[in-house]
Amino acid sequence: MRPYRLCDAVAFKLRGLLMVPAVALLLLWHRWEWEYDPGVWATGLLLFAGGVVLRVWAQKHLKYRLRAGHALATTGPYTVTRNPVYVGNLLILTSLCVLCELPWMIPLVGGWAALVYDRAIRFEEYRLTKRHGDEYVAYQQRVSRWWPRTAVGGRTLGARASGWGRAASVEWQCLVLLLIPAIKELVY
Repeated sequence: MRPYRLCDAVAFKLRGLLMVPAVALLLLWHRWEWEYDPGVWATGLLLFAGGVVLRVWAQKHLKYRLRAGHALATTGPYTVTRNPVYVGNLLILTSLCVLCELPWMIPLVGGWAALVYDRAIRFEEYRLTKRHGDEYVAYQQRVSRWWPRTAVGGRTLGARASGWGRAASVEWQCLVLLLIPAIKELVY
């Protein structure tokens, strides 16, 4: 088990706050916007919905967030990636770049988020290995950190899931993020 670094623990603890500068940049930046393109909002909202749905689906299988125990989540989206919540976050941040009419910022915002999340994940992996031992090590060997290694095939995507309503109830804050492009449109 690789020990974590202090920066990994800090990134894990502050991962939400560390996204504030990227989101603030999207709100405050006005140069080089894609103005009046009708596909911008449709594309942005589709990406946003995809990110939220992925986060909610992950929550259905992430027992501790729903106060349903501390079992290792290995079903649903966790059969494809070990970090579906972070992948959902990246989709949401990408959508905000599009909705704020700044798609050229996707590599900047996405790169910052990937850096922060990579550090946070390293700390989480340390904790999960300590808590679940060989079970987590075997899971790491089966499932990729970010992107699927193979087709989903015969994996169980729906086993041991909680209800959609309960899972969605812990994800309400994602909708608040839609205020950023809306405020930007109204103000500017």
